[in-house]
Amino acid sequence: MMNRISLKALLGAAVLSLLVMASASAQDFVKSPVGAKHVILIGYDGYGGHYVQWDQLPNFRRLRDGGAWTLKKRSVIPSASAINWATILMGAPSELHGFRTWGSKAPDLPSAFLTENGLFPDIFYMTRKAYPEAKLYACYAWDGIGYVFDKTVVDDAKYLPDDKICQQGLEYEKDATLAFIYFHEPDGAGHGQGWGSQPYMDAVKKNDEYLGQLLDYLDANDRFKDTVVMFVSDHGGIEKGHGGETMEEMEAPFLIYGCGVKPGEITDVVAGYDVAATIAWVLGIAPHQAWRGRAITSAFGK
Repeated sequence: MMNRISLKALLGAAVLSLLVMASASAQDFVKSPVGAKHVILIGYDGYGGHYVQWDQLPNFRRLRDGGAWTLKKRSVIPSASAINWATILMGAPSELHGFRTWGSKAPDLPSAFLTENGLFPDIFYMTRKAYPEAKLYACYAWDGIGYVFDKTVVDDAKYLPDDKICQQGLEYEKDATLAFIYFHEPDGAGHGQGWGSQPYMDAVKKNDEYLGQLLDYLDANDRFKDTVVMFVSDHGGIEKGHGGETMEEMEAPFLIYGCGVKPGEITDVVAGYDVAATIAWVLGIAPHQAWRGRAITSAFGK
């Protein structure tokens, strides 16, 4: 009898211990490793790494000089918009999330996994699951973006022209846990006048002014003590198009600035699906099993 009682007590203690450990592990995991409470993801469509002219872009240079950066973030094939923005937000290549054409409004290939919302799990979905009270926002100047993230879990999503995106982004930044601010240019100028043309470079300069307004707001309100800004583009281009496999089309910038970031060039290999994984890591969120991205942790620390 005593042995049975002792065994039951021992098993009960073991189960309790495991529950406590699991609870503690979960609490430890959701604590941000860099102390960040907010992530602002800024995207330019069609901005190739080969077309960055640092001397003409004071605010883009500000991200580089004070943050971690690479101009060689690799796109998935084909190097087109919906495919690569889905990849950036969903943490997985197109073979898994299913978006396979330039303007996909639904997966062309059945998604390898679907959430209860009927979509492949993206960074907004994972943030909402981890933090039910999180403030999640997106504003975008190309309506195609509205099909490649889970709008059912965000607090607000707006389709606006480029010149309205900055002001909306300023509104979102006041309390966002995660905000995605997407500019359609310079992709439009690239298709119209060519990648690297003067109109293309002028569009990038205009975006740089908007970027400066966003960074100035964060600085003035002491937000960088707990905010990380990430910048990414989906693809580059060549002549008046993209979608191919030249490095001008395949390579794009990825920059990280703010709380906990270690300045310097990122020498790790970076793919589009690493962006969602890095955001998740910064916010202390477990990546979904269906994701294939890796957090770029080398960009953080002393």
